[in-house]
Amino acid sequence: MSRARRALLGAALAALQAWGAAPAAAAPESASAATPQSRFHSLMSRGRAALAAGDHPAAREALEKAVELEPADAAAHHALARAYAGEKKHQPAIAHLNEALRLSPGLTAALIDLAAIQEHSGRLDEAAAYYQRALKAGPEPRAERGLASLLAKQGNQAEAAARLRRLAASHPRDADTRYQLGLTLMQQGDCAAAAAEFRAVSELQAAHRGAVFNLGNCLQRLGRTEEARAAQERFRRLEQEEEQRLDRERRAYFLLLEADRLLERGDLARAVSALDRSAGLDPASPRPHALKAQALEAAGDDAGALASYRRAAELDPTDPVVLVEAGRLLGKAGRLDEAIEYLQRAAGADPQMPEPHLLLSAAYNRMGRPREAAAEEILYRRLVAARKRAVPPVEP
Repeated sequence: MSRARRALLGAALAALQAWGAAPAAAAPESASAATPQSRFHSLMSRGRAALAAGDHPAAREALEKAVELEPADAAAHHALARAYAGEKKHQPAIAHLNEALRLSPGLTAALIDLAAIQEHSGRLDEAAAYYQRALKAGPEPRAERGLASLLAKQGNQAEAAARLRRLAASHPRDADTRYQLGLTLMQQGDCAAAAAEFRAVSELQAAHRGAVFNLGNCLQRLGRTEEARAAQERFRRLEQEEEQRLDRERRAYFLLLEADRLLERGDLARAVSALDRSAGLDPASPRPHALKAQALEAAGDDAGALASYRRAAELDPTDPVVLVEAGRLLGKAGRLDEAIEYLQRAAGADPQMPEPHLLLSAAYNRMGRPREAAAEEILYRRLVAARKRAVPPVEP
């Protein structure tokens, strides 16, 4: 078992002792880990923050270490592939995407990323095959848009527009689909229909600069000069606002890096201050809250840590480790019903992650629900065994 997983599982085992219920599934090898902070989670958070900031070399550096710690983690391979792709290193990106799919065959995002690489490389048939594979898993607007893009590149503008119209009809609030439809219609010379799509996009996403810019172009071509001028002025304002937003996000990102260095040196007060400033600059980011939670818990402030984890979970409801940590601290506080809710959400966010089921088993035991506790323990064992084999587990 890797150091990262021992750290997270060690936190789970400490929680089980505090809750007064440790199922037999808790392996002795895990008991030596005493900290709730996961090195793997820290590297993943750092890598994702770097990806969001467009710092692909820093993302690659962090995510390579994450993959080294957890070579059987599909999400880590997928994130590392995105970092390589951002550096235009397509061969290693493809290798890690294929590994992510080997570990998690249902990871449609990896299929779509593979398709995009092949499309950008001019291998349209290979791209189409990956998009089709993604669609076999179920409705996937990104794959539908990808196939429409391939049709347009092959000169089949009418067929591409028809496909996008069908997709827009079933997903009328999907701004990406409406925008791509607008572009396709504009390329066909139908600026009146394209303008309607661009207007719809700007109503769905007021800050969508591409929609406003192309709306202005279409209106100009249609001879509606006053409306075109207004759209162009709005585009200039949005450009200025976007520059300001990017500046804030860059500063927030560098504050995260500073906080990480301060935490490594044990300077908790200055680290928390940097994290608070980062959160103020980028209020939509969950990362400063998750890192602050780790720091506060290490300092013994469980209540503050729980508040920060819950805030991070509000901002990103799909992060399973944050959900596990929030559930663990809720259980430690005796709030078992709330703990179970978070742990179930964690299990749903990452069906291959064992730790939520270990903690769910403990919670159910403490609540006098032995049948549910036993079922969670069995699932925990199966997931641990599947991880060791580095193959996807059988569906429960």
